[in-house]
Amino acid sequence: TWNAIGAGLTIPYVTALAVDPSMPTTLYAATGDGVFKSTDGGESWSMANAGLPRANIFALAIDPVTPATLYAATMGKGVFKSTDGGESWGATGTGLPVTVLASGEEWVTAITALVVDPVTPTTLYAGTGGQGVLKSTDGAASWGAANTGLHANAIVYVLAVDPTTPDTVYAGIWGGVFKSTDAGESWSRASTGLTSSDISALVI
Repeated sequence: TWNAIGAGLTIPYVTALAVDPSMPTTLYAATGDGVFKSTDGGESWSMANAGLPRANIFALAIDPVTPATLYAATMGKGVFKSTDGGESWGATGTGLPVTVLASGEEWVTAITALVVDPVTPTTLYAGTGGQGVLKSTDGAASWGAANTGLHANAIVYVLAVDPTTPDTVYAGIWGGVFKSTDAGESWSRASTGLTSSDISALVI
């Protein structure tokens, strides 16, 4: 059985949830209009958007060692980081793929998935809407491509890191599941037996 929760969650379109591993009644919700935070197990919510752009938030990731550190992936504006439990956010990410629009505005390739290495939480992986996988080893300060073996222009919907062997990473893309055993340096297809090539969720 299920019960609706969410007083104060004014945007019903929730794209991702993150739970504080040290305080499981603290949750964060990514929505079509920023991030919301609950400290009572989802019964009530308040906006946690200071410093975030008005943009769709596609993914959230939480540092398992320092849960006050969070990352939010946006549509067109890059990756943002909070070190105070969502109270404030700042832009990060030199090296993210950027397109310059006719207006002169810079448009960052949509970041569609985000995951933190559970053993070395300064290492993150980001999935993109057409640029494959990106990797950061400095807490999202800089990013580089990690695409060897993936389809060109891969659209990545979900990423998962093996908690016991963090060099093993899985990517669910439009085209199946791919696996890396060398921390994203190279990828190989791992889709045998799947009946669909459109992978929207993975769990370990």
